Amino acid sequence: MDSRCLTGAVALLLAGGCAAPGVEQTVLPERLDYACAGNKLLRVSRAPDGRAAQVLVDDKAITLARAQSAAQEKFSDGAYSLYLDGERAMLERDGRVLFGPCQTGPLPTAPRYRE
Repeated sequence: MDSRCLTGAVALLLAGGCAAPGVEQTVLPERLDYACAGNKLLRVSRAPDGRAAQVLVDDKAITLARAQSAAQEKFSDGAYSLYLDGERAMLERDGRVLFGPCQTGPLPTAPRYRE
């Protein structure tokens, strides 16, 4: 391909608003199961908007709201606190660890596109 064709192709791509792939980003599924110490299973469901999470404790669903934290993600209702950091998780009640440390398998990734 000569340089005129290459230049034209590049101009066409740029004018068409094509997005170039960028850095890989983690794709968080709505539901994750974490294997925890003591052979416990922590099931976490996140709201699509990320403002809430639900956990199962003794077969009871507990909904927790997003809270401010230095952790990647924290959800709390005042008694229960759920900490999520990618493939790791921990659930506390009144400052006592109920589930943790917990780990899930590798999370899927997808390219983040730049415009």
